[in-house]
Amino acid sequence: MPLSVVSICQISVPIASQVHGRFDTNKPMSRWRQRCSVTRCCYNRRAEGRARAGKNYYELLGVSVDSNAQEIKEAYRKLQKKYHPDIAGQKGHEHTLLLNEAYKVLMRDDLRRDYDASVGHQRVRHETNYSGLSYSSWKGPLRPHALFVDENACIGCRECTHHASNTFEMDEALGCARVKEQYGDDDQNIEVSVDSCPVNCIHWVDREELAVLEFLIQPQPKEGYGVFGGGWERPANVFMAANSFSKQLKQQAGTPRNARATVDEETPAQAEARANASMKIKMERISRLWNWVNEILG
Repeated sequence: MPLSVVSICQISVPIASQVHGRFDTNKPMSRWRQRCSVTRCCYNRRAEGRARAGKNYYELLGVSVDSNAQEIKEAYRKLQKKYHPDIAGQKGHEHTLLLNEAYKVLMRDDLRRDYDASVGHQRVRHETNYSGLSYSSWKGPLRPHALFVDENACIGCRECTHHASNTFEMDEALGCARVKEQYGDDDQNIEVSVDSCPVNCIHWVDREELAVLEFLIQPQPKEGYGVFGGGWERPANVFMAANSFSKQLKQQAGTPRNARATVDEETPAQAEARANASMKIKMERISRLWNWVNEILG
């Protein structure tokens, strides 16, 4: 009896865009030239819905990615008073619903981890490994725009490496393509390779943003929790992760180097309390020693 097999994974592949006219790398371009719209199976529908909506919970509450629960709670209460329906009307009612959702997610560790993974937030723990240099090299002079492959969307079709083998290469371990040398081939071959991508995973990006994008797309060690630890991860949306990561870098660059020393400076009251505590510890040690001597001699 013949069996019919139905696949549970359906991938919707957009038609490659047609480019008219001559390829010109100096011509003004949109920030992200192409977007990938691949439908994947086995994903978190709720998390992906939030990512499509483009609502950044941290920006909504006005807090940083590494803010603690107390900071989130204070920001939430302040905004709830501002956007209360009795004050802001119907628009305020809709905004308070978003605030409630953001507060609910960010106040729970498990939901916050899932949200960070869905929108691609990179925590500050990775900044120590960031060198500010791009992984791909450049052939010839630097140009305003660069090529970047979203490895999350790449399906390993090898079309880009077939048409521009000096510019693109395949990572056989991960099964995806990446840029090894910017403008390694002539402009016509690069144009053909970009247009031949069936899932539009090759993007034109600003040169200044290339280093952050190439850094974040690299798999990073994943935090372990109990027996479900280890492994590797990378942001689901590398472009949103790059925006968040760049903001963190700018915030750190604007912080004075002696800011921590100013915060940790000891006040007179703290110095007195520390001296009293030290004296108390010494007196307790002397008392225990004296009692021990009395027990021996007694």
